[in-house]
Amino acid sequence: MKSLQRFLIVGLRESNAGKTTVARALIIYLREKGVKACGFKPKAGNNIWYNYNIVYEALNHGRLYGEGSKLLKEASGGDLPEELVNPIHRLWAIPPHNLKQNVHLPFFIVDRVTLWSRKVKEIVVVNDSLPFRYGREKLVAKLYKPNRKIIHIKTLKELNKIVDMFYDKAVELAHRKIAEGHDALVYESYADIALPWKGITDLDLVLAVHPGYIQAYDPDKYLSALNLSSSLLQEEKTQKVISVLKPVKTVKIPPYTSKEIIDGVKRKLRLILEGK
Repeated sequence: MKSLQRFLIVGLRESNAGKTTVARALIIYLREKGVKACGFKPKAGNNIWYNYNIVYEALNHGRLYGEGSKLLKEASGGDLPEELVNPIHRLWAIPPHNLKQNVHLPFFIVDRVTLWSRKVKEIVVVNDSLPFRYGREKLVAKLYKPNRKIIHIKTLKELNKIVDMFYDKAVELAHRKIAEGHDALVYESYADIALPWKGITDLDLVLAVHPGYIQAYDPDKYLSALNLSSSLLQEEKTQKVISVLKPVKTVKIPPYTSKEIIDGVKRKLRLILEGK
């Protein structure tokens, strides 16, 4: 049985590093080589203020997903739903500038968690602790469907209980389903987190992305450095992990137009993947 190829894309900035662009280019590159490749983003999120177009699009279909997951799905081909490419999605809010009360929960409006068991199950976790609404009741109502479990939470303890029960399980089930039908997986992390899911192992390559360049790292050394620096209390930042590593290759990425960018990044990836 042919082993699964695994690539990890991580960011060196909290936002707009270019992870999704590099992931898409890598998926398309692999598919052009005859490899059945698929993107996988275990956890993702977007903001109702900054990303309302895609939020509006998804909610109009009674769903919740982000632009990155949609682009990964399109690059991967086939008819995979965004909820499989990205089993956990969070819709963020922005706290008021004059907020004085001590709020322990993250400022999110809702989480969508999809469990790909024999019968697909979806859980919608609604944050009732927000001190503001954003028309939340009307917004969240679009996600209410008879086959969905709606869970309202007000405390961090309640959220952590739900996370422990369902979140890792959702990622594991989605990962298993995608892996069964593909030869290669391209994992995309979120923000500047070094590893988006603890179940990612046996990597073939790690690509760290920053506007202007891509750095390739030996996967075994990367995972070893991650294990040494990991804390049980927080997710590790990519920058901390690579601070003790030397990249095996660095390629510069110039600015591209939207029409040029995928082909341009593919050409740069060849320098890493083919050693040219």
